[in-house]
Amino acid sequence: MDGILELKGQLQKIYAQYSKYIDKIIQFVLAVFIFYMINNNIGFMQMLTNPVVTLGLSIVCAFLPPVFTVLLAAALVLGHVYSLSLGMLVVTSLVFLLMFIFYLRLAPKTSIVVLLMPLAYLLKVPAVIPIAAALIGTSAYAIPTALGTIAYYLIHQIKDSAVAVQTAEGGNLLTDMINFAKQSLTSKEMWLFVIVDIICVLAVYGIRRCAVAHAWKLASVVGAGIYIVASAAGGAVLDVKISYGMLAVGAVMSIVVGIILEILFFCVDYSRCESLQYEDDEYYYYVKAVPKVGVTASEKMVKRINRREDNLNESEIIDSDELRKRSRKKQESQNLRSNPVRKNNLAYAASEKNQNRTKKKSGTDKTNTEHLLLTRSLRKDLNLDEKRK
Repeated sequence: MDGILELKGQLQKIYAQYSKYIDKIIQFVLAVFIFYMINNNIGFMQMLTNPVVTLGLSIVCAFLPPVFTVLLAAALVLGHVYSLSLGMLVVTSLVFLLMFIFYLRLAPKTSIVVLLMPLAYLLKVPAVIPIAAALIGTSAYAIPTALGTIAYYLIHQIKDSAVAVQTAEGGNLLTDMINFAKQSLTSKEMWLFVIVDIICVLAVYGIRRCAVAHAWKLASVVGAGIYIVASAAGGAVLDVKISYGMLAVGAVMSIVVGIILEILFFCVDYSRCESLQYEDDEYYYYVKAVPKVGVTASEKMVKRINRREDNLNESEIIDSDELRKRSRKKQESQNLRSNPVRKNNLAYAASEKNQNRTKKKSGTDKTNTEHLLLTRSLRKDLNLDEKRK
């Protein structure tokens, strides 16, 4: 676990340092997948299926907010539908316009969920996005998950209706609109998964907010179970064919993603939780405090030992007498620093010895000690000036 937390800390440092570039790369990759899914399913206009157009639109989306990726994806869908049928174009345009007016323009930050839902259906793991959105978001994420489900089934219905429209000799605009609206907006499977997504988001969010141990893990498991049970029960009631293998794989993947999100955003130590109680003039407060878990990466200390510039093969001869003399001089110098009176006396004795040596060399021997020169500091220390007075 410590290794995982250290890796988490390193990833956080990397993201904090290069967040701008990482966000642009993620938006670019997401846009590429979205545009590829649209062109692969309803690529009726050959000009829009060109890889150069896809890459160009993806680069543009990388430097714009996510809501512009939704708008460009909707425009790409409308371009393909335009080459297929005008009646289908009118219905699809109305659906996208209602989505934008009543929700996306009010909450543009949640548009990323609208983009991820069709990808989750394409990868056969539709339960991952509602559970993940409820773990890291709020209960309001039920709306973008439902809109993403509607967008996916709308594209799927366009693909299914393309053969009938192309084989028809000529159809009335109003007739095409009514037929496509009935087929797309009255799909039992679509509304079943819309309701399941909303229930799953509300249940996961409610459990995640509870003050219980391991709330995130419990919310992921319960959300996966609710998704399977609600889908299976709804399919049996509405007579809708449900792929139980897809439901099982999606449930397992949603639990795995929930554990990963807990490590990244809500890693706490439930063994050290505390219950606190305090009050003010009007209320009593009961607080449950759960400490966060964080392990910083260990810093490696590197100690450098500088090599001697001299040749290591040469041997050095050390005289023991010389070492004793040096240590004796060092000890005397330390004693002199600690005792200034003794220092002055030694200075006086040294000066007297030097004078005697000069007298012997010059042949003059003066025995009168009064002619000795004393330093001012030594006179002051011996109180000679005061005695004369």
